[in-house]
Amino acid sequence: MQTQRPFRVVIIFLVLAIIGVAFIPRLNVNFTPTTSTPVLTINYRLDNASPDIVERLATSPLENALSQIEGTNKIESTSSYNSGFIRMTFDKDSDMEFRKFEVNAIIRNIYKKLPENLSYPRVEQSGGEQQADEQRSAILMYSINGPYAPFKLEGDVNEFIRKPLGEIKDINSIEISGGSPLQITVDFDAPSLLRYGLSKGSISQALTSFSNAVYAGLAKTPSGQQFFLKTNSQIPDISSLEQTEITRIDGKPVYLSDVAKVYVEEQEPRSYQRINGKNAVYMSVYARSSVNKVVLADEIKQKIESLKAGLPSGIDVRLENDDTEFLREEMDKIYIRTGLSIGILVLFIFLINRNVRYLFTLFLGIIVNLCITAIILYALNVELHMYSIAGLTISFGLIVDNAIVMLDHLHKKKNSRIFLALMAASLTTIMALLMVLLLPEDERQNLTDFSVVVSINLATSLLIALFFTPSLYMLLFKEELHRAKMVVSMRGLRRRARWFRGYSRSIGFIVKYRKAFVVLVILGFGLPVFKLPVQWEGQEWYNKSIGSDKYQDDIKPIVDKALGGALRKFVTEVYEGYYYGTPQRTRLSVNAKLPFGTTLKDANFVISKVEDYLDGVKGIDKYVTNVQNTQASINITFLPEYENSAVPYQLKGRLQARSLDLTGVQWSIYGIGQGFSAGGESNQTPSYSVIMKGYNYDELEKQAEVFGQMLVDGNRRVQEVKTNEKLGYSREKTTEYVLSFDVDRLARAGISRGRIMQTLGDLTTPQGPSLQANFNNERLPVYIKASNADEFSKWDLMQEALPIDTGRFVKIKDFASLTFQETANELRKEDRQYLRKLAFDYLGSAKFGREYLDNSIEVMEKQIPVGYTIESGGNYMRFDQQKRQYSLLLFLMVGIFFICAVLFENLKQPLHIIVTIPISFIGLFLIFSVFDFRFDPGGFAAFVMLGGLVVNASIFIVNDLNNSRLKKYNRSVLRSVIGKAQPIILTILSTCFGLIPFLLEGDSEYFWFALAIGTIGGLIFSMVAVFLCLPVFLSRRKAT
Repeated sequence: MQTQRPFRVVIIFLVLAIIGVAFIPRLNVNFTPTTSTPVLTINYRLDNASPDIVERLATSPLENALSQIEGTNKIESTSSYNSGFIRMTFDKDSDMEFRKFEVNAIIRNIYKKLPENLSYPRVEQSGGEQQADEQRSAILMYSINGPYAPFKLEGDVNEFIRKPLGEIKDINSIEISGGSPLQITVDFDAPSLLRYGLSKGSISQALTSFSNAVYAGLAKTPSGQQFFLKTNSQIPDISSLEQTEITRIDGKPVYLSDVAKVYVEEQEPRSYQRINGKNAVYMSVYARSSVNKVVLADEIKQKIESLKAGLPSGIDVRLENDDTEFLREEMDKIYIRTGLSIGILVLFIFLINRNVRYLFTLFLGIIVNLCITAIILYALNVELHMYSIAGLTISFGLIVDNAIVMLDHLHKKKNSRIFLALMAASLTTIMALLMVLLLPEDERQNLTDFSVVVSINLATSLLIALFFTPSLYMLLFKEELHRAKMVVSMRGLRRRARWFRGYSRSIGFIVKYRKAFVVLVILGFGLPVFKLPVQWEGQEWYNKSIGSDKYQDDIKPIVDKALGGALRKFVTEVYEGYYYGTPQRTRLSVNAKLPFGTTLKDANFVISKVEDYLDGVKGIDKYVTNVQNTQASINITFLPEYENSAVPYQLKGRLQARSLDLTGVQWSIYGIGQGFSAGGESNQTPSYSVIMKGYNYDELEKQAEVFGQMLVDGNRRVQEVKTNEKLGYSREKTTEYVLSFDVDRLARAGISRGRIMQTLGDLTTPQGPSLQANFNNERLPVYIKASNADEFSKWDLMQEALPIDTGRFVKIKDFASLTFQETANELRKEDRQYLRKLAFDYLGSAKFGREYLDNSIEVMEKQIPVGYTIESGGNYMRFDQQKRQYSLLLFLMVGIFFICAVLFENLKQPLHIIVTIPISFIGLFLIFSVFDFRFDPGGFAAFVMLGGLVVNASIFIVNDLNNSRLKKYNRSVLRSVIGKAQPIILTILSTCFGLIPFLLEGDSEYFWFALAIGTIGGLIFSMVAVFLCLPVFLSRRKAT
């Protein structure tokens, strides 16, 4: 034995374990992984504006100003209906707080030059699309009821609840809705205003002078002190405001009351928010992206409970929605799985050995391993979330594997020479896990911590296996170390001899026909002949043979089944229905987008029809409604007992049928979470898309039309070419009125376009307040509008004579034309280049469709103007991503080859070991296809896990073979296989048993079920590879 001081070694590891226990509460625990990306997003709104207006008036000026910031890698923008946003990506090592300060400083300087009705741009640090969705979702929502008007109630909520909650640093924002604040409205009579020679600007100027503080000068006291004199800016009451002097005519003052009515009213709602269709004042609390939302929610709840005592009498605060409930359930589920995994492994080990000391050695090794891992995780600042905690659970079986192999070797060989093979086996698994780091950042963010945690656990288990396990074994099994080998009865020896003889003859027989056996194994795995295309353009010999009707109808079905093997069943029945989802609570989302120009009242009316239908539907937990200017949404959650039933699907279908009755609205009804499947169909017509970029929008449109025509002319299989396809989920094109002036006529009449626009602004509904005023210790917006502004119509615009100045009226139709035109889709830019998406369908093989697209792009690149680019997008890119993922398996095999070559100092034996990997994949193929389990990204992770795990058994066998002292080589092969049979079977079973808790939720469990069932299927079939295929490949035909 290598360990000379076992007691000291055990004490050192136990001390480290105690230190690790102290670090456990300090670990960073969250539900989902957080990513700190160097990205800032600037959001803003411009009400009643089409995308091109938002682009011209808001996005372009902001982009031009922000592009001067150093360290900006990419700047993207989207201008849509009524809103827009700019996304800035910086260097990875950028100080994001300083960058945020720079962006805010630039916005503050330029904001005065932007349109008055543009909301103040909000700057946020982004954490990827998933975290952006989480940030937009409130973790807690409260309803507040009270005995007085909503606007007063909202003021109390701001004062007594919102401000104290703002002290909690992990809160991102708090939004209050449902209470319309007050405004001062000045309704002027347009003819009266004209009679006095005044305009809306005259009223605004007078009110600004009246409401603003004025420094009148200095006052000096007898002692020589000087004081500034400032007039009071408070408006005591409406009657005082009505007495504001606007102007003087012939020495006689004209007061505001002479031309207008002044009153205080509630502002028009800008949005609605309801829970279960009930109006109230709601407070929504949003968390920062990198915090533990469960802990934050508990802190907020405690804070609100303590604040309730200080609220004005009659105010009732009630929690309506807790978005962390699902997080708590999922985390509890993970903790239960962890406990079950440990319990199952302990029971398994005890039943196999029925030795308490053996069980204690293994169990204490697991505990010490986890505690030391906690120290390393804290030192490396690794985040624990649902993926990494599950990684800890999965690694229990792997830790036990190492301990079982080491204890078995100690028990039989009385030495630790197995360690090098154990290290090589663990390195192959670690390398398989760290393959994730080679994926693109957006594809690996969920699995990075998972891989790191399992790798750290495995690396730590090597230290445990080398030092702690042998030392504890020496302390607990002192007698066994000095005892002779266990005596086996003659009956037992005969049984073993008969079994060995039968196994030896079977392997020897297969070795004689090894080539036939290899062919059988290859056919069992499968050849991808079923993927051969029906036609190969330009290859006549292929089309007359493989592509002939005779082959396709009569021969192909037989050949595919005979040669396709398990791969055919997996690819055709499972993988083409590949599923991707997210671990979220089952919910149904109903989104409505109304045409540009509709009002909030219209959107509210449409979505209320859906609310009426939902009221009383059985199985719904709650539904939360949000209504904006031209869009509305309802998020529906279900009671736990209905989440995985048919109710969500049935409701989705009924709502889709119901939406057909509400025409003129763009509906999107979809399900997310564990109760819905987003698997695609395998027989759909292949669709392709192209992204074109350029600095001139009109020229980019022209080039898109040219390329679209090129695609149609070049191949008759190209169908449905769209040269302005939506970029993501954006609104379809709509229409708007465009007023086009005749500049020459205006010049001849001596009228400026600005004067006409000013008149139209005076006569129509204002888009925002004209000023802010202090009224009763409140800062209220002042809206100045014509008394009949709401009734101003298209007929009034073109047919009525409108006042240009005191004595002059003109008809707009004499100087301008009003046309009904299509607006643009969302306008997107990347690095200040416009983006345009072109999409088309291809009636034929997906392979030939991609080839045709590639060739067409090459031709277009030669003739497209300088400064414009074209590249593939859409499904083509997803195909490349999938191809890139599975190409990592080849990289993994190469890495395993070199690890084994270094360990064995041999180039042939590693090849025999690697062959066991694809053979084990047969088990994965069969378990998914035969039992019709759903395949998701967890299935890909199972491929990677198998690549690292399956070779472990082969490494132990080959290591024993190389250390064997028997002269007969074939006999040494069989002795090595049989000698390691027990620990190999135990390690495979322990890994499978450790994965059983992940199967309890069924295949509706995203990621974990596919990972567990795929790994179990592959490991079980790997016993065929290890105990049948490996000895056949290692044995020599001529017995030696």
